[in-house]
Amino acid sequence: MTTTYRAYWRRSRWLQTILVGLLCTSANPSRAIAENANTPDRTASLSGALIKAADATTVRLEELKSTGTNTVIFVVNRPEDESKSVIRTATANATRANLDFGYWIEVARSPKLADEHPEWMASLQTHDEWRRFFPDAPTPQANEVTKTYPWVPILAEIPFKAQRERVLGLLADLPTPKLIFLNDLQGAPSACGCGNPLCRWTSDYGKRRTTVPLGDEAAAKFIKEIQESAPQSEVIPVWTTECEEHDGHADGLCAGVGCYRGICWKSYTRQLMPVAATSRRLGLLALYKEFKRDIDHYGQAEASWVEFAVKTFETMPPQHRGTAIPAARIIAVVQGWDVSADEIEAQRSSATRAGANGYVVAYEKIEQGWSPQIVRWK
Repeated sequence: MTTTYRAYWRRSRWLQTILVGLLCTSANPSRAIAENANTPDRTASLSGALIKAADATTVRLEELKSTGTNTVIFVVNRPEDESKSVIRTATANATRANLDFGYWIEVARSPKLADEHPEWMASLQTHDEWRRFFPDAPTPQANEVTKTYPWVPILAEIPFKAQRERVLGLLADLPTPKLIFLNDLQGAPSACGCGNPLCRWTSDYGKRRTTVPLGDEAAAKFIKEIQESAPQSEVIPVWTTECEEHDGHADGLCAGVGCYRGICWKSYTRQLMPVAATSRRLGLLALYKEFKRDIDHYGQAEASWVEFAVKTFETMPPQHRGTAIPAARIIAVVQGWDVSADEIEAQRSSATRAGANGYVVAYEKIEQGWSPQIVRWK
């Protein structure tokens, strides 16, 4: 039985509403993107495992499946054909194992770019509390600045372009993944010089600049450009939360610097809001031991910080003129190295309690370290 368009139109006034909505979407695509991004994701919860492609043997993949893993994420960090050949084999193995696959790309932390262009690196200025971790670091002269090796953030014009081309080169000639995770789209650790690995709101907190800064929409713009090059994949930005109130104590990670009530969360929110309007789901880098969050401050349960960190996406932006991001849009990336099986399970449980969209267990270490390096700025 068929129904003519005219008859259907007469009987179904709700169709008019749909068509009007479609016309509005066409007239205002930016609004459509924002509304689409702010809709909680309805897909199945992600249970991912981040591993090296070389480790994606049939035995290892079956082992991961037995723990509930439904997606394997492969580290992509080298553009050479030999490296990509290993990744192609890994993706084929994943497909045979009935597992979805994705790629993980480290953006800001790039030793290659840092070695080739040290002037592109983030700097350590204004506060010197970071020196408690590097007591022998030299003091820069008037024509020098201390840089955060090997971090090259996308928050400045030329580094943005170089990182974009690097990422596109890494993805070239690889099988189409379901997901592409872009990690570290913010500034470098200890952005203001406090020494806290979670302080990442800027790449240069001072006047000694060797790059031209971009605005608060740099990360969102980067995501859009990578997404345009990979339209069949979902690009997921991985975000790191900022410093916390207790970090400002003399013995805290900010060592007395007033980061929490200062500019950190304000700038963080201004950068996060365009990202949230661009991406349906966001990753959270929730490495509770790597970030020294394995403390009782968050509760007696192991890895309680993971739950706390997920919930900050709902609680913190509204305090800084932003909009709450539901936990159902957050994928927690948790620590799978230098931890026990029970600690991995505790992190999974913590993410689940928070209402996250799922998690990725990073069995491959996600490097977050840095060291000071002197560079001439004029």
